[in-house]
Amino acid sequence: MAPFVPRPAEPCFMFLCIDGPAAPALRTRDLDAHLAHVEAYWDRYIIAGPTRAPGEDALDGSLFLVYAPTIDDAWALMRKDPYFTNGQYARIEARAFTPAIGAAIGGKTWRDADSVRDRAAGGPPLSSLS
Repeated sequence: MAPFVPRPAEPCFMFLCIDGPAAPALRTRDLDAHLAHVEAYWDRYIIAGPTRAPGEDALDGSLFLVYAPTIDDAWALMRKDPYFTNGQYARIEARAFTPAIGAAIGGKTWRDADSVRDRAAGGPPLSSLS
C-alpha cells in the first residue's frame, strides 16, 4: 500500500505538447538551449520529458508537469524554454494538475476513498482540502 503524504502545497500545471512537422530539426537545433533551461529551473518541474507513440522510437511531443503559483506564471516559465518559442509544437494543451499518487511525490495524498469522494464528483475546491 502506498504511504500517505501531504498534498503538495504549490499548484501544479501540466503541459502536453504535440510536435509539428518541423519539430525534429527544431528540437535538434535548440537542444542545448532547451536542456540549459530545464536544468536551470529543474526544481520547478515535477517531471518532464519527451513523448512517443507506443512501440515507436521517434519523438512526437513533450510532457511537462510544473509547479507554479498561477497558470500565467507557469506559461511564463514555459515561454522561457526555446522549445516553446521555436515553433516546434503544433499544439500545446495546458491544464491544472493535482499530483495525487506516485513515486515522484513519495506516496498517495488521500487517506481513504471517503476523503476524496466529494472531489471525485467535482466537489469542494482543492483549497478546502487538508
